[in-house]
Amino acid sequence: MKNNTALIVGANGIIGRHLTEHLTKSDDWNVIASARQSLNYESTADFIALDLENSEQIYSFSEQLKNVTHIFFNAYTERKDPYQQAEANVNLLKIFIPALEEIAPNLKRVLFIQGGKAYGAHLGIYKTPAYETDPRSMTPNFYYDQEDFLRQQSQGKNWSWTALRPDIVIGFTVNTPMNLANLIAVYATICKEEGIPMRFPGSYKAYNALVNVTGADVLAKSLEWASLETKAEDGIFNITNGDVFRWSQIWPKIGDYFGVEVAEPQTFSLTEYMPGKSKIWNEIVEKYNLDPHSLDSLVQWGFGDFIFNVEVDAFLDVNKARRFGFHEMNGDTLSNLLSTFQNLKDKNIIP
Repeated sequence: MKNNTALIVGANGIIGRHLTEHLTKSDDWNVIASARQSLNYESTADFIALDLENSEQIYSFSEQLKNVTHIFFNAYTERKDPYQQAEANVNLLKIFIPALEEIAPNLKRVLFIQGGKAYGAHLGIYKTPAYETDPRSMTPNFYYDQEDFLRQQSQGKNWSWTALRPDIVIGFTVNTPMNLANLIAVYATICKEEGIPMRFPGSYKAYNALVNVTGADVLAKSLEWASLETKAEDGIFNITNGDVFRWSQIWPKIGDYFGVEVAEPQTFSLTEYMPGKSKIWNEIVEKYNLDPHSLDSLVQWGFGDFIFNVEVDAFLDVNKARRFGFHEMNGDTLSNLLSTFQNLKDKNIIP
């Protein structure tokens, strides 16, 4: 008999997909995956199409949701204005959580994702290494709003919350274009097809700054760990692969993997130059008989412009999670990236 029932909200995203795949392999979990649209991958998880802004629709799934013990909340809604973004994303929880409290009386834990923005990474510079105890940065910031809501909402209840803070999540997914592995793979493929070097497109300073990333697999393991660990109740934990690196150290090795020459960095805007490569990409798809994914469905070039132009060290301290018992952060980011690239090849996304 399975003791826990997971409701994975946002199951089509990079985090939700890998968590769904991880928990469905376990004998300890019943898994319910939810998203606005059907899953874009095969899974043994039960699926429900939840609209988090529609409380009546949430209650209509009461029978399917009544045994939920753990909520893994990965949903996100985009707004360009930061104040509107904060309001919209906290409202998702304000509508959803009270409904689940009524529907699922055995609810034990709500886990949600924060990230580098909790330290002000989106503002450009933050103190490194970043600790979970660091003070908050300039608001609005929906991470803070969601955390404050869950702190207040859980008071006196039988359930608790846990926040995990990954940094630049790496893993296989499609139709989730804010994905650095996809971006690098597509960029390398286009450079190779055009017969030009795969130059690092950011600044020299960014090429040599210390950074870290979080593999989607280790993040999935950490979410399961945090959901069951009593000491993780009402806590915040940084989660990364456990190593730090400089792009200058691994960029040539990425080039070797793709069989494309790597030359000195040359700063240019991916957002300005790469959307115009749609015709070339379509030709690549046809030439190599790839699955017909458009450039826009695979890559968000502005995300690359931001990541590749962070000119100061940007990494998180992960020892708190280790002290609390999570010992999986001993990875190798280059291997993580190369295995993700290979997955893209195996699934016929890139040649």
